[in-house]
Amino acid sequence: MLIRTVLLLAVIAAAGLILWSESLGAQAARRYPPTGSFVSFDSGRLHYRERRPDGPSRGTVVLIHGASSSHADMLTTLGPELAHYRIVAFDRPGHGWSDRLDGDAMADPARQAAALMRGIDAIVPERFVLVAHSLGGAASTRIALERPDRLRGLVLLGAVTHPWPGGIAWYHHLTVWPVIGPLFTRLVGVPAASGLLEGGAQSVFAPRPVTPGYLEAAQITLLLRPATFRANSQDIAATLDFVTSQVPRYREMQVPVIAITGDSDAIVSPVIHSAAIARQVPQGRFVLLPGVGHMPHHAAPEIVAAAVDELSTSRSGLAALSTQGSVYD
Repeated sequence: MLIRTVLLLAVIAAAGLILWSESLGAQAARRYPPTGSFVSFDSGRLHYRERRPDGPSRGTVVLIHGASSSHADMLTTLGPELAHYRIVAFDRPGHGWSDRLDGDAMADPARQAAALMRGIDAIVPERFVLVAHSLGGAASTRIALERPDRLRGLVLLGAVTHPWPGGIAWYHHLTVWPVIGPLFTRLVGVPAASGLLEGGAQSVFAPRPVTPGYLEAAQITLLLRPATFRANSQDIAATLDFVTSQVPRYREMQVPVIAITGDSDAIVSPVIHSAAIARQVPQGRFVLLPGVGHMPHHAAPEIVAAAVDELSTSRSGLAALSTQGSVYD
């Protein structure tokens, strides 16, 4: 009798957690509905937001966000600094309001790169500057390698480009498993994440304070939708093997790359990633921002804008960057 009672309570608790997870996701979806446009494929749609320049356009900038976020993170802070450009900010497949397209296989950054370029080709006929943050660096470097004719240059912001020691957090492994993964996501992943969003923001912004209103402006609670939460873990789990195999190709890259990172980034090592790719690519620059963590686009959006200006005009404009960061050829 006691065992049956315990089992019944366990089932009720599990059902409650699953319902709570679905409720959190539904609340986030209602709070932050899609406000942009869509590019449609046979397998689904990619969502993007576009901002037209205030005056004469200096060109087009495409923004690709990192893990645990959506287009809103980068557009919110870089939009004002890049007001003289046409800006197109995509939600990566499975994030924000973009569909996962090829399902679980879309965790592969190469597939994401191909899907994003299909979307970009449909709405951006001109050459553009690509700006990518964190995990978005994996797909974006693949775009630079495969489609150099379309890019004026690549700006990497605390981006993941190389293999790193230590692997990934244990819960990402559980989240990606078939059958167990979706259940774990709803029973543990989403409920735990709902109480850790503020702490997570503090860790990525450290040692600086979190930008006021960041969680709201960046629409971070969209991560609490179970399908998005699991897609995020799948992306993280797939990236290590991907960058490991891609590293030898960086010496072939034909576009200029400016890798901007904070010297206090405890999430993505400045030495392992940004400094390394700046050395490897033929036209690489490394910009190190003192006292900045994993969110250089929030800490120094003007530095990011200066990098975009240089790449869009092909002028030697890195003198402006050196006012706040160390620059290395």
